[in-house]
Amino acid sequence: MLTPRAILVNVQQPDLVSLLTEEPQSGERLARRLGVSRVAVFKRARRMREAGYPLRSSRRGYYWPSGTPAPSPLRQRYSGGLLTQAVYLAEASSTQDELLSLAEAGAPQGSVVVAEAQRAGRGRRGRSWLSPVGGLYFSLLLRPNLPLQSLPLLSLAAGAALAAACGFGALKWPNDLLAADGRKLAGVLLEADLRGEEVRHLALGVGVNFSPPRLAEAAGLSEFTTIGRADVLASFLRNLERLYTSLPNPEKVLAAWRAASATLGRRVRVQTLAGEVAGVAEEVLADGSLTVRTARGKRKKITAGDVELIGGGA
Repeated sequence: MLTPRAILVNVQQPDLVSLLTEEPQSGERLARRLGVSRVAVFKRARRMREAGYPLRSSRRGYYWPSGTPAPSPLRQRYSGGLLTQAVYLAEASSTQDELLSLAEAGAPQGSVVVAEAQRAGRGRRGRSWLSPVGGLYFSLLLRPNLPLQSLPLLSLAAGAALAAACGFGALKWPNDLLAADGRKLAGVLLEADLRGEEVRHLALGVGVNFSPPRLAEAAGLSEFTTIGRADVLASFLRNLERLYTSLPNPEKVLAAWRAASATLGRRVRVQTLAGEVAGVAEEVLADGSLTVRTARGKRKKITAGDVELIGGGA
């Protein structure tokens, strides 16, 4: 299987992963496009299946199942500025790690790494993210011209874009997408490479459960909707692009986040480095922080912490 770095170097050259679509193509046609024999296409397809790619074949030819988040289906759904190249892997240790390697090699903004499964997916605050086959796991490279203080706002923008893309669920601050019963559907991880006051690049990782994982606190999107994985990814990029370009004006991002919020107006318990804060979540501010009004009427500003919603689900 090609490594992400090899795919980056050869991104302009045809490859079976990038040529396959959701419509069957004959082995003969693919062989002509690749400049190889039909036997070579057959062997390549067999190796891809063995590696874990969901490649299918019929009398009409080779194809991806509908909704596969592979390069061609993704580009058919989204052609905006946040998709300059797509790397699609059967398995990765972590799409974040793969993307960060590409970023160091000079990959442009809009590079996306998608994996059918992750061996060591991770979430916020060092937690692991269970990533079996069938979910949507991807990372997006951003190279923003933003001050450091705007990065939390970008995290909120990602959460709002994710809620809009899934068309279901509500957000727990800052960007966890929850089902109505409080189970977690999806999450966002933002990792920045900083040089002093300069943001060199950002790796924005997203994990969406489709089939319910083997965790009581997790939900699967397929429980509530029939939307496909490629549609969610394309919609996420489309919605994020709209918010990303408006980051100099925080109100547009804040309005989108508030509209999808499961947090504001709710009683919450927040674990912070300084201790526990309990009260009613009142507002999100332009710097991405959350304000909580305690039982004694004191207003606390939370810049980082784990939020627990008290009294029901999302």
